[in-house]
Amino acid sequence: MQSTSYEQATTDYNAGDYPHALKGYYQCLKEDWSSFQPGDAGLVYHRIGNCLIKMRNFKEAAVSYQKALQDDDYFEKTSIYVNLGTTFNGIGKYPEAIACFEKALTDASYATPHRAYMGMGNAYAKLGKYVDAGTAYRKAALDESNPNPVKALMSLASSFSSLGRPDDAVEAYLAILDFRVTGKVLNTVLERLGQAYVVAGRYQEGLETFADALAREQFTLSPEAEADYRKARLALGIVADPEPLPASQAALEEDDSLSGFDLRERFSSNPVGHYSALDFNEDDDFGTGNVPHPGDTGFFTATDADLIATGKREMRRERKLRHTGLKAFFVILLILIVALGVCVVAYYQGVGIPSQEKVVTDFFSAYAAGEPVEEFWVISSDADRTTLARFLDGVARSSNVNIIAIDSQMRESQVLADVKLSEGGTVHYRIDLVRDVIGWKMRGIEMVFASVG
Repeated sequence: MQSTSYEQATTDYNAGDYPHALKGYYQCLKEDWSSFQPGDAGLVYHRIGNCLIKMRNFKEAAVSYQKALQDDDYFEKTSIYVNLGTTFNGIGKYPEAIACFEKALTDASYATPHRAYMGMGNAYAKLGKYVDAGTAYRKAALDESNPNPVKALMSLASSFSSLGRPDDAVEAYLAILDFRVTGKVLNTVLERLGQAYVVAGRYQEGLETFADALAREQFTLSPEAEADYRKARLALGIVADPEPLPASQAALEEDDSLSGFDLRERFSSNPVGHYSALDFNEDDDFGTGNVPHPGDTGFFTATDADLIATGKREMRRERKLRHTGLKAFFVILLILIVALGVCVVAYYQGVGIPSQEKVVTDFFSAYAAGEPVEEFWVISSDADRTTLARFLDGVARSSNVNIIAIDSQMRESQVLADVKLSEGGTVHYRIDLVRDVIGWKMRGIEMVFASVG
């Protein structure tokens, strides 16, 4: 397009001066709108969105990209969908981001699908859908146009770790070592490879990898890696503990270009950090070269079907864990209901604690020993005490009691008992009892002269 404002803004944009470029593109919209040719509006809004996303203003960038999509004459819509998906990732709208990346991938002429796959993998990972994330990262790594397969492999290794597949994570890290990675990237790969070996129970390989890492100049293990290092030594029976390892500052200074979803996510907290797949002009400065052929490395042994099958097992396990507490609650509730039903039936049939038999035998034992017997009797007033004293006049002092019969109802019971006297002979008694909460108490006792034996 012919516009002085646009040309100056583009010069500023290419120089990395995004605030001035943004100002120029806005000025172009204001001054040159009437002279725009078909597709010019979409182009300017596209560039405005790129400036805003470089300045980490994701919300306004999303608005600009959506305006660019409204221009039917602008034909860079695939690139816009990738950038719009990136803005949605930046503001936490992950389902919307996935939809944008999927639209971009429907374009058969799209030259760099790895960018859409990487963005899609990041969105799925944020949603905890590690199977889908791993599948996307794997496709990004396999893309022949990907100048940075190392980044995709790092994220894919994290997917395997989240799925509980440390052996596959090991293969992903080993695939990274097929590239000429150096510096912090190599340090990070060696450290995580050692950790993956330990998680997989391959302690000797883990220890050797940690040793290789520690042999590098100015390398220190992170606290998590140090714990795995010590675990490997212990598992191999190496009793002598190494000197304390200094906590790594490298983890806090990691190159953001390696960021998978399990690395420190500093996109929102670090305004100058790197964000993946901003636009089609962005190039990465590490991990050059294409991914090795599947036959040249043991990494590509996990198929998409393997990932999906593993994911289904993980989801079943998670559902089982989530519902374990609920199942336990219902089991306990069922037990309580059954127990309550049994108690109700028993109560209706006259069962009590203490039982009628125990109340009667304890009453006679206490009376024979000269102890108070009020606790066995229904007493709610002085009149009840007078009644008890009158009944006691006809009670033998003997603890030798034989219960002959119990006529038990829900609220009232009658007990027939023989009491053997110490001087010889037997006295027969009929005892009336009433329900006392869940037990029984006596309310009357009288001697029976007819034999009840």
